[in-house]
Amino acid sequence: MSSRNALVRRTSGSRGTGETVSASPPGHEPGWWSLSPERARTLLLVAARPTITALAATVLLVLVVMLTTGTDLTSAPAAVAATWLAAHQVPLTVGRTTLGLLPLVPTAVLVWLAARECARAVPNRPTPVELGWLTGAVLAGPLLMTAVCLAVTGDAAGVTPLESSGPIAAFGWVFVLYLFAAAAGIAGRAWSSLCALVPIEIPEWAVLGARAARRTVLRMLGCAALATVISFFVHLSRLDGAFQQAHNVTDVLGMTLLSLLYLPNVVIGAAGILSGAAVLFGAGSVGLFGVTGGHMPVLPALIPVPEGPASPWWAALLLVPLAVGVLGGIELGRTSDDRPGAPWATLTCAALSTLTFLMLAILGSGQLGAVGWVGVDLLMLVVLMVTWFGFGGFVGMVFARRFLAPAAPTEVYDEYDDYEDDDYYDDDEYDYEDDEDTDDDEDAVEYDDPAVEVDGELVEDFDDDVEVSIAAPGSTDEPADDIVDVEVVESDLPDEDETPGR
Repeated sequence: MSSRNALVRRTSGSRGTGETVSASPPGHEPGWWSLSPERARTLLLVAARPTITALAATVLLVLVVMLTTGTDLTSAPAAVAATWLAAHQVPLTVGRTTLGLLPLVPTAVLVWLAARECARAVPNRPTPVELGWLTGAVLAGPLLMTAVCLAVTGDAAGVTPLESSGPIAAFGWVFVLYLFAAAAGIAGRAWSSLCALVPIEIPEWAVLGARAARRTVLRMLGCAALATVISFFVHLSRLDGAFQQAHNVTDVLGMTLLSLLYLPNVVIGAAGILSGAAVLFGAGSVGLFGVTGGHMPVLPALIPVPEGPASPWWAALLLVPLAVGVLGGIELGRTSDDRPGAPWATLTCAALSTLTFLMLAILGSGQLGAVGWVGVDLLMLVVLMVTWFGFGGFVGMVFARRFLAPAAPTEVYDEYDDYEDDDYYDDDEYDYEDDEDTDDDEDAVEYDDPAVEVDGELVEDFDDDVEVSIAAPGSTDEPADDIVDVEVVESDLPDEDETPGR
């Protein structure tokens, strides 16, 4: 029998519309757990590459520090494990001293690397299953490395006075950080797909408020960084006292590097002070309305911290968060076409901005040995920031509606499209779907089956099942009611352009 023969079976459940229905055999449909080799390779790179890069940088840093200070290398594995945990904000205990106030620069770099790797692996039209696999890959590598570091620190506890805060805190911090990295990476490439996973429809005013909150947070952090730099140069005379514990060039370089690593913590504290909240240093505090003396660590990063007593003009700095809120309200008032929804967008902007600063304040605070708790007063921070951003936002929105012209449509842009520029994604982006689409297009061009015309009569009965009558021409016999197997034999076409007979 020729390979071109086909066996056609028509049953009572077949469709009589002339369409070709191809049913896949049962048991052959791929499940959610099945992955193509190319996709598995991509997920493996997402899980391994940021973790291996971070581990290599940690090992190099620990070896450099230990070699320059003349420390015995036998404690190098424990130091590497402790550095990994500290970079993920896991509190450590050295002897009887608890170190919970950890620098934010390593944490920000690790989260950025994971988010960038995740964003490069997002498909063009991702499904929920693919996003789930991708999120699991982002979490898998760091969680596995955290388990190894916990085992190393536990094994070295009898040799070195170093302990971690426990597996719950370690895995919790790592899980939260890299879950945020996965969400940021996916939102940068597939924001619409991520919103489709939400069971309810997201209103337009909520999206506008979220975009305005992102700009508000960046403006507030920029003002805090500027205030930190100005205060540093104002109190530059303290520089000699900050390095009084340094005995050689290595100590100076070490303290300078440590101060740079703690710089985001200082900027977050400055943002809290600008809002009116106080920064606590154990029993002492620093704020716009008063400075209470307390034990403060000697570090160049703390040179910008003002000394008491508080000056009356410090209260004028409260205009900074108010101005930031007013500017956000002006943007919402000019760009929002939904006039009833604009106030809700302003409230969303104030709430999300305050929530962001609350999470940053939690990250930038902690226990610092004998000093005690160091960080922003969280309750005051929440109350004051939501007040400044909310009230200022409403003032700016009303002002924009009454006195300013609406913004041009070209000024309304999608914040998440900025992440799709060539500056963010290099040529190393995963393009596994493009290859599959190319192969499908080539197959569609090369393998076109010849069309076969069939003379037949379509009979549709809406009350009963579809019946197909097959009888010889001119026959008076009644067609059988049973299912008939018909074998259609098509002769091979000759090489010449001839029309085959029927």
